Amino acid sequence: MKRQLLKTGISWLALLVFMGIFRPSGLPVVVLIVPFVLLFVACLNLWVSLQLLYGRYLTRHERPPKHKRLGATVCGSLVLLIILQSLGQLTLRDAGTVAAIAVIGYVYMARTRSRADAP
Repeated sequence: MKRQLLKTGISWLALLVFMGIFRPSGLPVVVLIVPFVLLFVACLNLWVSLQLLYGRYLTRHERPPKHKRLGATVCGSLVLLIILQSLGQLTLRDAGTVAAIAVIGYVYMARTRSRADAP
Protein backbone atom coordinates (compact mmCIF):
# COMPACT_ATOMS: atom_id res chain seq x y z
CA MET A 1 0.00 0.00 0.00
CA LYS A 2 2.87 2.36 0.76
CA ARG A 3 4.28 1.84 -2.71
CA GLN A 4 0.92 2.67 -4.32
CA LEU A 5 0.55 5.82 -2.22
CA LEU A 6 4.08 6.83 -3.22
CA LYS A 7 3.25 6.28 -6.91
CA THR A 8 0.14 8.41 -6.48
CA GLY A 9 2.06 11.23 -4.84
CA ILE A 10 4.80 11.15 -7.46
CA SER A 11 2.30 11.20 -10.33
CA TRP A 12 0.46 14.23 -8.91
CA LEU A 13 3.77 15.95 -8.19
CA ALA A 14 4.96 15.32 -11.75
CA LEU A 15 1.75 16.86 -13.08
CA LEU A 16 2.09 19.92 -10.86
CA VAL A 17 5.76 20.38 -11.73
CA PHE A 18 5.08 20.08 -15.46
CA MET A 19 2.22 22.55 -15.29
CA GLY A 20 4.22 24.92 -13.11
CA ILE A 21 7.33 24.98 -15.26
CA PHE A 22 5.97 25.07 -18.81
CA ARG A 23 3.62 27.56 -20.44
CA PRO A 24 1.31 26.18 -23.16
CA SER A 25 1.98 29.11 -25.49
CA GLY A 26 5.68 28.23 -25.68
CA LEU A 27 5.32 24.48 -26.21
CA PRO A 28 5.16 22.57 -29.48
CA VAL A 29 1.71 21.19 -30.25
CA VAL A 30 2.85 17.59 -29.76
CA VAL A 31 3.94 18.29 -26.16
CA LEU A 32 0.54 19.76 -25.24
CA ILE A 33 -0.81 16.23 -24.76
CA VAL A 34 1.66 15.48 -21.93
CA PRO A 35 -0.33 17.17 -19.12
CA PHE A 36 -3.44 15.23 -20.11
CA VAL A 37 -1.54 11.94 -20.04
CA LEU A 38 -0.06 12.88 -16.65
CA LEU A 39 -3.54 13.77 -15.40
CA PHE A 40 -4.87 10.39 -16.52
CA VAL A 41 -2.02 8.55 -14.79
CA ALA A 42 -2.46 10.60 -11.62
CA CYS A 43 -6.23 10.01 -11.55
CA LEU A 44 -5.82 6.29 -12.16
CA ASN A 45 -3.20 6.02 -9.39
CA LEU A 46 -5.53 7.95 -7.08
CA TRP A 47 -8.36 5.53 -7.98
CA VAL A 48 -6.23 2.51 -7.09
CA SER A 49 -4.97 4.13 -3.87
CA LEU A 50 -8.48 5.01 -2.72
CA GLN A 51 -9.59 1.48 -3.52
CA LEU A 52 -6.76 0.04 -1.42
CA LEU A 53 -7.52 2.39 1.46
CA TYR A 54 -11.22 1.53 1.26
CA GLY A 55 -10.45 -2.18 1.26
CA ARG A 56 -8.06 -2.00 4.16
CA TYR A 57 -9.77 0.42 6.53
CA LEU A 58 -13.47 0.29 5.73
CA THR A 59 -14.08 -3.33 4.77
CA ARG A 60 -11.23 -4.92 6.72
CA HIS A 61 -10.10 -6.96 3.72
CA GLU A 62 -6.42 -7.04 2.91
CA ARG A 63 -7.03 -7.46 -0.83
CA PRO A 64 -10.19 -5.76 -2.06
CA PRO A 65 -11.68 -6.71 -5.42
CA LYS A 66 -9.94 -4.86 -8.22
CA HIS A 67 -11.89 -2.53 -10.45
CA LYS A 68 -9.02 -1.11 -12.47
CA ARG A 69 -10.98 -1.35 -15.72
CA LEU A 70 -13.76 0.77 -14.21
CA GLY A 71 -11.16 3.21 -12.92
CA ALA A 72 -9.55 3.51 -16.34
CA THR A 73 -12.97 4.16 -17.89
CA VAL A 74 -13.91 6.81 -15.34
CA CYS A 75 -10.52 8.53 -15.43
CA GLY A 76 -10.36 8.42 -19.22
CA SER A 77 -13.83 9.94 -19.47
CA LEU A 78 -12.89 12.66 -17.00
CA VAL A 79 -9.76 13.55 -18.97
CA LEU A 80 -11.70 13.54 -22.23
CA LEU A 81 -14.23 15.97 -20.74
CA ILE A 82 -11.39 18.21 -19.56
CA ILE A 83 -9.84 18.11 -23.03
CA LEU A 84 -13.14 19.14 -24.60
CA GLN A 85 -13.52 21.93 -22.04
CA SER A 86 -10.02 23.22 -22.71
CA LEU A 87 -10.81 23.38 -26.42
CA GLY A 88 -14.05 25.23 -25.73
CA GLN A 89 -16.07 22.39 -27.26
CA LEU A 90 -17.79 20.92 -24.21
CA THR A 91 -21.57 20.95 -24.38
CA LEU A 92 -24.22 18.92 -22.61
CA ARG A 93 -24.58 16.79 -25.72
CA ASP A 94 -20.83 16.06 -25.73
CA ALA A 95 -20.92 15.09 -22.07
CA GLY A 96 -23.79 12.72 -22.78
CA THR A 97 -21.92 11.24 -25.73
CA VAL A 98 -18.79 10.69 -23.64
CA ALA A 99 -20.88 9.05 -20.90
CA ALA A 100 -22.59 6.76 -23.42
CA ILE A 101 -19.28 5.79 -25.02
CA ALA A 102 -17.82 5.08 -21.56
CA VAL A 103 -20.73 2.84 -20.56
CA ILE A 104 -20.78 0.97 -23.87
CA GLY A 105 -17.00 0.60 -23.84
CA TYR A 106 -16.98 -0.66 -20.26
CA VAL A 107 -19.72 -3.22 -20.95
CA TYR A 108 -17.93 -4.35 -24.11
CA MET A 109 -14.59 -4.73 -22.27
CA ALA A 110 -16.24 -6.62 -19.42
CA ARG A 111 -18.00 -8.95 -21.84
CA THR A 112 -14.84 -9.55 -23.87
CA ARG A 113 -12.88 -10.21 -20.69
CA SER A 114 -15.46 -12.70 -19.39
CA ARG A 115 -15.30 -14.62 -22.68
CA ALA A 116 -11.51 -14.70 -22.51
CA ASP A 117 -11.66 -16.16 -18.98
CA ALA A 118 -14.08 -18.93 -19.97
CA PRO A 119 -12.49 -22.31 -20.78
